[in-house]
Amino acid sequence: MREQYLDPDYVPEVLPHREGEVAEVFELLKPLVEGRRATNVFLCGPAGIGKTAVAKFVMREFSEQAVQGIYINCWYHRTEVAVLTEALRQLSYPVPRKGRSVDELVGEFIQNISGERLVFVLDEVDALTDDGVLYVLSRTGLPVGVVMVSNDPYAMRKFDQRVKSSLSPVTVEFERYSVGELFDILEERARLAFQDYDPMAVKVAARLSYKHGSDVRYGLNLLLRAGRLAGKMGQRLEVQHVKGVEVQEDPKKERRQGELEGEHRLVVEALKTLGGRALSPELFARYRKIGGKGAERTFRKYVKELIELQLLDSEELLGRGKRRVLKLR
Repeated sequence: MREQYLDPDYVPEVLPHREGEVAEVFELLKPLVEGRRATNVFLCGPAGIGKTAVAKFVMREFSEQAVQGIYINCWYHRTEVAVLTEALRQLSYPVPRKGRSVDELVGEFIQNISGERLVFVLDEVDALTDDGVLYVLSRTGLPVGVVMVSNDPYAMRKFDQRVKSSLSPVTVEFERYSVGELFDILEERARLAFQDYDPMAVKVAARLSYKHGSDVRYGLNLLLRAGRLAGKMGQRLEVQHVKGVEVQEDPKKERRQGELEGEHRLVVEALKTLGGRALSPELFARYRKIGGKGAERTFRKYVKELIELQLLDSEELLGRGKRRVLKLR
């Protein structure tokens, strides 16, 4: 089994049933090829229905016409400084030393991208804690096209009116896939991943994906786990393998858990060593013991973000004083 073809982050050569969205986004950004400013785009719709895949697909297509692409997930890079620093890193420009002011960083960013043509993808844009970077990108006067992605169709409401006016994005709304469309998508991946398989197994995965909000990631996760199970048994992929590993967790949450870095990962690891359930002070003490560097206030911020990620649950205990139990989902 070639697992890379079942990875949700793999961008295939074709995107079945998203040809219309690809064409629309490409047309809006097409002026970049001629060195002109593009129309910015806002992609919205439920999780797992191809928004990020379309953004990355278009970014790759433009790279063949000397338009550079930058992809940034705002869940991990939430501030103006974090986004601009990561953008410079991806463009292989020197990253400014810490301690520089925001204005200095913005100036260096603009100076470095002068002469470039850029497709700038901001995934999970609603996770930004400030909209300064959106204002910067909309006012460069350079050939830069911004593609913003969010599950929330109202994500743009949180940003300042001046920012929204400068960006003036065209909204491209994604509809959920049908069962048949999900089968076509998963069948294309299965054909690449497996030497031999029962097409009925892919149909079952498509039906289960449809029940989970038409989430392609769910279906890919099913096929990956089922393929591993079939491999252990020395068999080709069959229906019973898919039914045997039906995923109970949200695959996007699983993917994020695998991508946790640094202090967030330490918080999760600390809770695991406590049996997956602990009072907040106990968890903080264990987090520090295994190498956590954050002070208590910073630790609470990490916990809040992990709860938002749906990796932790929080429960208030009745009784004297305010006590909170944290649990792994």
